[in-house]
Amino acid sequence: MGNRLLVFGVLLIIGIVLYVVWMFFAQRQVMYMSLLLYRQGDADRYLEELDSLSSRLFFNKKLRTLMAIDANLIKGDKEQLNKLFERAAAYRLSSSDRVLVLQKELLFRIAQEEDEKATESYAAIHKAYDKLTDKQKEKYTEIIKEVEYPYTIHVMRDGKYASELMERGDTITDPVPAGVCYLRAAQSYCLKDDQDRAERALNHAAKKLKDTTYFQEIQKLIQTKNYKGILKYKI
Repeated sequence: MGNRLLVFGVLLIIGIVLYVVWMFFAQRQVMYMSLLLYRQGDADRYLEELDSLSSRLFFNKKLRTLMAIDANLIKGDKEQLNKLFERAAAYRLSSSDRVLVLQKELLFRIAQEEDEKATESYAAIHKAYDKLTDKQKEKYTEIIKEVEYPYTIHVMRDGKYASELMERGDTITDPVPAGVCYLRAAQSYCLKDDQDRAERALNHAAKKLKDTTYFQEIQKLIQTKNYKGILKYKI
């Protein structure tokens, strides 16, 4: 009996050590890949690493599929993204993970001007959101807002959130998110044919987005008073 307990204890310790080692290297792999994609912006190298032996060891096929989405969004690989979203739709995911995947798909469909598929994604994300617990819903409220605005502007072609977006822009301290709110407000005012407020919102957006690639384009729109041109930005 004593020998059995000793063997069991030794095996348990070995198992714990192996698990700790596995977790250490798995986390190191995640950190390395995050550095490649989000710091260096090297989507190709990230995808190569995702297909490596080490990634196959640490991440199952489902997780690798989900991890590939962001890199292909950066690359703008429409064909590959269609395959990834189709594959993700077939997986059994938690409602919270489903919301995150559908958020990316919805914004992708809007950018591609695929209104029918965007509408399907919009319905699906709200269905998944409704299955969350109350605590989870609080956590994901902003995600729902972040898909509600572009969907309403670019698919429904409705400017009903114009005032709300201006207010959000006024309260957000981070310049880029604030600038995005003003830009969306300008788009909303354009849809309402309110050129004066559209111009005002664009001027606010230009100030907040002066260090981004949007600045020069916004300045041109303001100078030419071609406010309808702002609707081409699917953000």
